Amino acid sequence: MKAETFLNAMGNIDERFLDVEVPKRRIHRKWTKWVAGAAAAVLAVTCPLPAMTALGSDGAYSVLYELAPTIAQDFKPVRKSCTDSGMEMTVISAKRDGSKAQVCLAFRDLTGETSYDYWDLFDSYMFNFPYDMNGHCKFSEYDEDTNTAYFVIELETMNGRDMPAKKVTFSVSELLLGRQETKGDIDIDMSSIPNEPEAIHRDDITGGGAYDYLPDETDYRFLVPADEPICRPADNASLDAIGYVDGALHVLMRYEDTFHTDSHGWVSLADSSGANVAAEETVTSFTYWYDEAHTDMCYEYIIPVEYDRLADCTLCGEFYTALEYRSGKWQVTFPLE
Repeated sequence: MKAETFLNAMGNIDERFLDVEVPKRRIHRKWTKWVAGAAAAVLAVTCPLPAMTALGSDGAYSVLYELAPTIAQDFKPVRKSCTDSGMEMTVISAKRDGSKAQVCLAFRDLTGETSYDYWDLFDSYMFNFPYDMNGHCKFSEYDEDTNTAYFVIELETMNGRDMPAKKVTFSVSELLLGRQETKGDIDIDMSSIPNEPEAIHRDDITGGGAYDYLPDETDYRFLVPADEPICRPADNASLDAIGYVDGALHVLMRYEDTFHTDSHGWVSLADSSGANVAAEETVTSFTYWYDEAHTDMCYEYIIPVEYDRLADCTLCGEFYTALEYRSGKWQVTFPLE
């Protein structure tokens, strides 16, 4: 098609199609495909979305993919490499084998400033498939000589049929670089733990884990955080309160800026011999919620133990946080050979 024909087609599309962001779905149910195909056929005649997709318009591609993913992927141009925020993402290989496919992906730091040996896509990746498939991506290795991190993408058809030789689009929006791990004893005097301190019920619980022999989470009372952290056992982690409530040790931890650091951890209690107090017949429970700014995550760990045992115990922690965060728009489209 001539360039002037494409330009005329571009002028015919309503701008709202190009600006709206439509959520992408990883799996498309079979019962929608007939309707989507019919809608796309009409759309192809009345509106130049396929042509716009072929030209690389992200807005047109998003709309067309929601209507008919197979057609959208057919028109999506192959692009095996892209660059944003100083990072280059490249597809190294993409091979099919029966119902599965394996893709090797590389992220290279073009600035030369990053030398972390641990990279994480922070669950920010997304697949666009032409057919019903499952997929996941995992970190493989880091080459410090070239400042390149390698990832492996695993794809599999949901019906067990052979993987079609079609195009797949893979997108990433966030990167975590480097990981700091802190393990050891937490500097707390366990002989002076407050017994039945001020505690409150909460209605903003986001999630957690509980067990049959512990109170129902709706009956839990939670610690009131101190005005200032009691201590900071690791970067981006603070101990905000500790006390004995309702027959259990409660430890309130705050993990800072979790949406950019993925800060998280675990708290345990060891006896004088170093054995985990809650290792067998009792298991630590935890519950979490976000702070008012919805940036920090607060975890309250609940360890069933007799109060008289606390003085002979040691509070231990295991904490993780990312060293650098980057956001961007990385997207590649590649055929499965």
